[in-house]
Amino acid sequence: MEELILVAEDSPAVESIVPHAKSPKTVDRIVFEILNEYPYQYSEIELFIEVHINKRKRPDLKIDTYKIKRSPLLQKYGWGIHRNTAGKLALVPVNSEEYIHLSETIKTTRSYRNIKIKQG
Repeated sequence: MEELILVAEDSPAVESIVPHAKSPKTVDRIVFEILNEYPYQYSEIELFIEVHINKRKRPDLKIDTYKIKRSPLLQKYGWGIHRNTAGKLALVPVNSEEYIHLSETIKTTRSYRNIKIKQG
């Protein structure tokens, strides 16, 4: 099912920001580069395999428990993620017409909050 994963409700970003290119590259930067260069080429699990096993050489991780809704791209960098009907992912800038259009025409879900609320 097609959906747009919206930027986190508590995200400080009002426009999309590219994660810094540090050495070694951060996971945020690797995910950004893959989705930016290859839109609609990877499903969620395929993306995590590419990022953690192929790029980071970490076959020991339990990537089946990873969730794209936890991505800092959604939480602090101002990117939405569109999942097409084939389940493939692409980045959508929060301040774009495409983001607004998709948010009004297809199913939306919200990414996980950036800051956890303390339970009283």
